[in-house]
This record gives sequence, C-alpha cells and structure tokens, in this order.
Amino acid sequence: MKKAFSNLDDAIALSNGLQQGAFSSVDIVTAYLDRIRTADAWLHCFVEVYESEALEAAKASDQMRKAGYYLGPLHGMPIAVKDLVDIAGKVTTIGSPLFANNIAKSDAYLIERLKAAGAIIIGKTHMVQFALGGWGTNEHMGTPRNPWDHQVHRVPGGSSSGSAAAVAGGLVPLSIGTDTGGSVRLPAAYCGITGFKFTVGLVNTQGVAPLSKTLDSIGVFAKSMAEAALVYDALVEDPHRAMSASAMSAASARKLLQGLRIGRIAHNELHGVQADIVKAYEACLAFFQTVGAHITTLELPCSIADLAPVAINIMVTEGAASYGALANDLTKPMDSGIRPRLQAGTKLLATDYIAALDNQAQLKKQFAKALEQVDIFATPTGLTTAVPLTEVDPFAPPVHFTRILNVLDMCGVSVPVGLDAQHLPIGIQLGAAGGRDAFLIEVAIALQTLTQFHLISPKPHF
Repeated sequence: MKKAFSNLDDAIALSNGLQQGAFSSVDIVTAYLDRIRTADAWLHCFVEVYESEALEAAKASDQMRKAGYYLGPLHGMPIAVKDLVDIAGKVTTIGSPLFANNIAKSDAYLIERLKAAGAIIIGKTHMVQFALGGWGTNEHMGTPRNPWDHQVHRVPGGSSSGSAAAVAGGLVPLSIGTDTGGSVRLPAAYCGITGFKFTVGLVNTQGVAPLSKTLDSIGVFAKSMAEAALVYDALVEDPHRAMSASAMSAASARKLLQGLRIGRIAHNELHGVQADIVKAYEACLAFFQTVGAHITTLELPCSIADLAPVAINIMVTEGAASYGALANDLTKPMDSGIRPRLQAGTKLLATDYIAALDNQAQLKKQFAKALEQVDIFATPTGLTTAVPLTEVDPFAPPVHFTRILNVLDMCGVSVPVGLDAQHLPIGIQLGAAGGRDAFLIEVAIALQTLTQFHLISPKPHF
C-alpha cells in the first residue's frame, strides 16, 4: 500500500485509485495521519486532528463503496478545514484562545456539503486571529512554518495559513480556507500551491465565523486546480461544470486558451514588486501568448493602491462588529497586529462605513468598463515571496494585488509559476468576473495542463 500511495499523492489520483479499488480510504487516511504525526510538530499546521473520527469515517466510506454506493470524486478523501468553520461537537477557535471553549452545535453548511460528498474531515488548521492578516502569523496560537524552508521560519501566508501549509507540506491533499482580502491566494502563492477564491455568496457561509460579510468568501487549496475543482463541484451546483476526476487533454487546453483575452497591469504598477516575481509574471503572460491568447495592457480607472482605503474601511468596520468589544477590553489576550485595527474599526462613523460601501459600488462600475474587454485579469499574487517571520510588519499586510478581486467581487485563483533565486515559490493571480468561477477553473486547469510548475514540491518533512 505505501508504495502505491507514494505514487498517488494527489487528489485526482487518489480519487481514481479509490474507485478502482487500488487501495481503501482507511489506507489513505492512515497514511496521512502518519505524516501528520511525523511532521506537524514542526510545521504546526493543525489545531486539532480528528484521528479516531477520521478512521471511523474511512471505514464507513469503504463499507459504503463495497455495498455499491458512490458519493462522487471526494468519496473517502481526507480534507482539512480552517478553524473558523463549525463542525458539530468540535471547538471553533477563530485563531484565538478567547474561543478555546467555543464548541459548535451544528455543522456549517459547507461541512454538510463535504460530508454529503463523502469527504472525511481530518482536522482543523491554524489561522490568523479572526482571519485579519495576510502574513499568516499568530502570536498566541503559533505561526505555521512555510514548508519550503527547513532552516528559517518563513511565513506561510494568511489568514488561511495552516490550510495552505498542510497541503504544501503533504499532510493532506485538500483543504478549506476563506478569503476576505487574499487569505487563500496569498498562502497559496507563498506555499507554492493552487488557491481558489469563490465569488462572494456562491457558497453559503452559515457556520463560518465572519470577518467581513461584504468581502468574505470560501476558498480551497490543492496542488492543482483540477484537484481543487473536486471540492468546488461538491460545494457548488454549477450547471457549467460536470463533476469529474478525469484530466483535461493538451489539445483541449490549447483550444480553450486560444483567443483568450487576458488583461495585464501596466509596468508602473509593478514598481516595488520583487524582480523574480516580475520576471515570472512576464514569462507567464508570454506563455499565454504562445498558445494564442491575446494580452492587453489595461487602463484602470485608478491605481491599484487607491482601492486600499475602501477595502480597509469595510473590513475593519465589519470585523469590529464581531470582535470590536473584545479588542477594546485590554484584559483579553489579542495579537499586537490585530487589536489596533479592530479598535480603529470601532471608531469609524456610520457615515465612513456607508461611504466605503458607496465607493466600492462606484469602483465596481468603473472597473467593469475597463475589464469588459478581457476574459481574465492577471496580476502577481504577492509583492514578494515568503519572508522570514522576523521580518513581518503586521501593519503592512501583503494584500496589494489580492484585495482588488475582493473589492470588485470577482473570483480568483493563485497558481504557482516557478521559484525565485532563494528557491521559494512564486504565484500569479488570475481573476474573472463574479459568477464566472467555472470558466476561471477551466482556464487554470488548461494552464496547468500545459505547464508543470504545480508539480514542484518542497522537500518533505516526513
């Protein structure tokens, strides 16, 4: 079994292997639990691992399959979940010791969907406190390590830090995150995996602790977009997609990308971006051109930096509605980079909040005109690759490019496109209009069908 498993270390191969009877769900879950026991003391991805429950669920999954019942591509597959998603009878900490006894009474909607699709919840993953941060740090509950550096503690990206690091580190094939300003796409870029952000409202967020009701969306991590799409298909009833664990052919990928209209940002918007990232961005766009895509430099209605105040005011005001009272109580433990921002949110006037929402509405209209000439909006994902934990400035979150898609209510994905000079992964962000999630998924799958950057992994820790 171990030899077969080592050759099938991706979600699609595992799904097909289960269906073909090459191994059982118990085999898969046992193997991942072994990896977690070996590596997570160092990587620090998991808040809690549901070992006995996962094994029992795996046994039940195998018995159901033997009886002739098949729930879909996720049947018998382990998946990890960010620790702001409720699972009945389990603690939801939201990344804070203040919620150490916050036991959920029922499953979140997305957990119900995953279970109905046969997925096995293997555990809850670490996150930034209250999901308010892009670096992935957590002073009170610990910051997961980026699996790409075995010596220096580098950030994994946030706020869905543990979910991304667990997939990149080989501790689980799939994981769930959330994204308010880049919390799925940034960790994906820093950890060298694929991170897909759904359009806001596409998946019901009942049972998911909020940061910003306006900007919050569900996301998924996997090594590739094709694997992440298995989770999308389980969570979304999308008539534009057929649930499948089969691969896209190279011919189909080329056909899909030929004539694709891609909008790039102007060169002046790349000032301050790490040189290796700029090089990878330009190379990715050049590759798209070689397969027949059309690249257009967009004339945006404002600079990317101009979107920041709108995103910040909406996020901290709505975040303060949930956590502001805790932030103002100085007896309550809270991370040094989190408390001041939530406190600022409690001081904003209702007129400031309404103005921010009005500005968002205007920006969506203005950018819609600029983006109507393209199918895909492409930017770098981050300004840099993963930095050492000691170099983090909590008041300068790395969300410059990612929060664009949240403000404009677009869907988005970060895909790996190579390594920098320090052998750290680089991500490129692809965005599409809200509601075009299925189309964006196909574009990302096509890109990865014709390239191999998503196959590059860090040296394992197990």
